[in-house]
Amino acid sequence: MMKILLSIIAVCLVLITANLYLRTAGADAEELARINAIVTACERLEHDYALYRDRGDAEGFANTFTEDGEWGRPTTVLKGRDAIRDYIASRAGGPREVHMQFQSTIQVTVIDDSTATGISYALVLEAPVPEDGLPVSISGFQVASESRSTYKLTDEGWKIAKREYTTMFVDPE
Repeated sequence: MMKILLSIIAVCLVLITANLYLRTAGADAEELARINAIVTACERLEHDYALYRDRGDAEGFANTFTEDGEWGRPTTVLKGRDAIRDYIASRAGGPREVHMQFQSTIQVTVIDDSTATGISYALVLEAPVPEDGLPVSISGFQVASESRSTYKLTDEGWKIAKREYTTMFVDPE
C-alpha cells in the first residue's frame, strides 16, 4: 500500500513539475516573441531611415522620428520632424547628388514595451551627379559613422526619439 501511495505522490509531483515547466516555457516563448517583434520593428526603422535618406525623401525620412525627435548631427542637433524635414529638403535644392548609406551592425536592446536603444554603423557615399548622369566616379568613401539611438513606440509605430551621430572616419580630401 505504501508503494502505491509513494508512486501516486511521485506521479503527481512529476505532473505538477511538468505543468509548471510548460507554463514557464510558454511565458518565456511569449517574452522572446515580444522582444523579437520590437527588435525587428527597430531594425526595419533603421533600414527605412537609410532608404529615405538615400532617396532624399524628406517627408519619409522625417517620419522615421517621433514628432519631437532629435537628430544629433556632427555640428548641430535638429529637433522635431519639421527641422529634420527642412534639413533634408534643403539638400535637394542644391546640385543633384547621389547618396548611399550602408547600415550595418544594428544592435537593438529592448528596455521595456515602449522603449529600446540601438547602435548602428553606416558607411556613407555622397557625390554630385555629373552632367552625363550615373554612374558617379569616386576615389573613396565620404564618411563612416556610429549612431546611438533611442526608439519609442508611438501611435504611429516605432520611431526614433533621439539619434546621436558620431563621425568615425572621413575622406581625407
